[in-house]
Amino acid sequence: MFVAPMSPDEPRRLEALLRYNILDTEAETAYDDLVEIAAHIYGTPIALISLVDGERQWFKAKVGLDAEETHRDVAFCTHAILHDEVFVVPDARKDKRFHDNPLVTSAPDIRFYAGAPLITSDGYALGTLCVIDREPRDFEPGQYSALQALSRQVVSQLELRLYAMQMQDINARKDRFFSLLAHDLKSPFNVLLGFTERLQAQAATLAPAKIVAIVDGLHRASTQAHDLLANLLDWSRFQLGGMVYTPEDVDLNVAVERVFALLDQQSVEKGVALRSLVKTGTPVYADPPLLQSLLYNLVLNGIKFSSSGGEVTVACERDDAAARVAVSDRGLGIPAARQARLFDIDNYASTPGTAGEKGTGLGIILCHEIVTRHGGEMEVESEPGVGSSFYFTLPDKA
Repeated sequence: MFVAPMSPDEPRRLEALLRYNILDTEAETAYDDLVEIAAHIYGTPIALISLVDGERQWFKAKVGLDAEETHRDVAFCTHAILHDEVFVVPDARKDKRFHDNPLVTSAPDIRFYAGAPLITSDGYALGTLCVIDREPRDFEPGQYSALQALSRQVVSQLELRLYAMQMQDINARKDRFFSLLAHDLKSPFNVLLGFTERLQAQAATLAPAKIVAIVDGLHRASTQAHDLLANLLDWSRFQLGGMVYTPEDVDLNVAVERVFALLDQQSVEKGVALRSLVKTGTPVYADPPLLQSLLYNLVLNGIKFSSSGGEVTVACERDDAAARVAVSDRGLGIPAARQARLFDIDNYASTPGTAGEKGTGLGIILCHEIVTRHGGEMEVESEPGVGSSFYFTLPDKA
């Protein structure tokens, strides 16, 4: 018996198959109908939708066969997925690849086989739609295209099923995210309402120093609400594919100094120094507004989690292909258990700063989205009580 070889793309093909989350699922009418149609059109006693994983072929839908699966080594479909076209065996007893195959020498006594590969939109054959007879037969030229058409319908059902699962996941994540966000938005607006109500009730009797303190509080709460809403808007644009991305050559030192100027008041109020170790004229290839948002959120995060006397630094190393930027602080640090999930919207969480500043974690998630959009990678190194360093790469123009 000849065992079909595995293609060089087999690991990626298996990844694609697992992505559909279809193996070992219950029978579904959409797939059952397609094998019924195939068996009727071709007049065969057996028709299958077969999916090939690393060790077996598993039948998502079947007519005329009791088995749920077979070992991969004996599967005709492992041969079929190596081809782009319909794979036909007119008489398995006369084919040296299959004449001693146990599926030929014993039940289900395969003689004729025709299988159309189930090729996904990214080019991977997950399995086949096949028709099988216990008698030898020829396959007419016009029958090839019909079987291929049915196989495309199977793939369409797989794609629709995957899309529905993704939409369910997105909606669940969205609902959780907006529930948490609504809670976080209340905080700055409650502060704003509290200060304005006090001004409204006591403006005529408040001492100038009290009024100045209230105005400072209003400014901080307004800034917090503004930053949160700006990040939310940018994150939403990424999710909807509406974020404008126009990269160009940028002087990183200039971008860092601009962000430092924007955050000067916050850093002075907390007694946190901002220091750039980026050399003048250091080039990076980035979208200027997105780069500013990226740096702003990382530096602001460093200020938020630093105490008076702390320092936030920005440094950069370059090689021939990319810039690697580090934004570091000597602040609270991040517990190891949270570091692995820091960039995941499913683990969006509020963490107060050293001065009780409210925050959402959305800024860091947005930073990861921005770096990914640039084709780079982002990681964090952190130790509680010592501080954190966020690293990201910005590849040069290809």
